[in-house]
Amino acid sequence: MTEHSQKDIFLGSEGDAWYARNQENLHGSGQEIVLTTLQEVGVLPTSVLEIGCANGYRIAGICNQFGARGFGIEPSSKAVADGRSRYPSLSLEVGTADRLPFADNHFDLVIFGFCLYLVDPRLHLRCVAEADRVLADGGLLAIYDFIEPVPYHNPYIHLQGVRSHKMEFSRYFLASPAYRLLRRTMSAAAVPKPDLSAGVDLLSKNFTSAFPPNPFV
Repeated sequence: MTEHSQKDIFLGSEGDAWYARNQENLHGSGQEIVLTTLQEVGVLPTSVLEIGCANGYRIAGICNQFGARGFGIEPSSKAVADGRSRYPSLSLEVGTADRLPFADNHFDLVIFGFCLYLVDPRLHLRCVAEADRVLADGGLLAIYDFIEPVPYHNPYIHLQGVRSHKMEFSRYFLASPAYRLLRRTMSAAAVPKPDLSAGVDLLSKNFTSAFPPNPFV
């Protein structure tokens, strides 16, 4: 598999196929666990980006709750078309996490909406860099995905040749002193077994205070 083939597969056909299989179930726990986590820490975002937003159902609920402006990126053109019809107040675009069409420091909340496990790991660091680039200093990052302490992959059951990769994706960001884990909320259905541990990691970004003056000088 080449570096971009999994990305191209989802942009070309599997994104739309995923949406066709799941569009009737885009509600409930996937929205509630993210919203609940944000409410628990007293978040009041004004501009929100969801990466892997499907038709925008989750970001629409979050924006309605907080009165925020909502933006979304999604590889399925059918999901984006549906979302633009259902939620005209949102700004939805076809795209992927490794190349975000937004200005630096544009959002005070960025959400990965259960999508990183389907990203080719060779693109992970690009996705991390892009999310960090568009997230303003002082903002929050929510990662809703599998939370597995030991990285591994297994076959994506819907299409031969595609892999699902599981790990603690927040580790990429927490390697920087600019990020801090505020809260971890596990799904009500999560159990400590492979492929069954999913939840939300909510991180804060504070680059300004990450590198203070040397106290020993």
